[in-house]
Amino acid sequence: MTPWQRLQQELERWPEPATFWWRDDDAVAPSAALDQLIDITQRQDIDLCLAVIPALCTSALAQRLAAEPRIWVLQHGYDHRPYAAPGERKRELGGPRPRAEILHQLQLGRARLTQQFGAQALDILVPPWNRIDTDLLPLLPALGYRRLSVLGPRETEPVGPAQINVHIDIIDWRARRFAGTEQVLNRIIANLEARRLGQVDASEPCGLMTHHLDHDQECWAFLEQLTRTLSATQLVSWIEGPRLLTV
Repeated sequence: MTPWQRLQQELERWPEPATFWWRDDDAVAPSAALDQLIDITQRQDIDLCLAVIPALCTSALAQRLAAEPRIWVLQHGYDHRPYAAPGERKRELGGPRPRAEILHQLQLGRARLTQQFGAQALDILVPPWNRIDTDLLPLLPALGYRRLSVLGPRETEPVGPAQINVHIDIIDWRARRFAGTEQVLNRIIANLEARRLGQVDASEPCGLMTHHLDHDQECWAFLEQLTRTLSATQLVSWIEGPRLLTV
């Protein structure tokens, strides 16, 4: 049985359509890669959430997205710089920096996205590298964030905002290329099975994470096939952007 057949088999085991959502990171400006990503989601009627870097995003990006009613903007930190101490894993939201500085930058970033994108900007914070120090979490709701999005199954009783996470990274970052069809499909199947069996929160949609500026041709070919396959069945439902604030 092929991985595609095993995915179909898992979807058929669900009593209702399995939910998915799509988050693409590091958006800052219009590009041919962004156009290709938007074209894929449009052809399959999929809402796309772009994690935009506030300090780097251009007014041209806001103009490009203004006529796209099914694209939503999430806040990708502030400037996507690694402030971690030497020897620590990369992270912007944490490390040795004063907390007041981090919170101030987040406020600036949130205000900038609201000004540029209006109602397209959702109150969802996406920490760069999917990392944030735990002491910052209870401070986020006061800044207006309704959801936090990192990598992995969400916590049922989180500190700070409720989570709406991604689970499927299609890139092998060590090799900086597509992770492979079988490996990515196995991750999707594992997430769906864990949800169906109640091993993780079944109400959290399966989150696809992409990085359009880093895609090779294999990434694009896989996304074309995945979206065609999922859209050809009645067993999948893609979550609309604003619903991510309530699921």
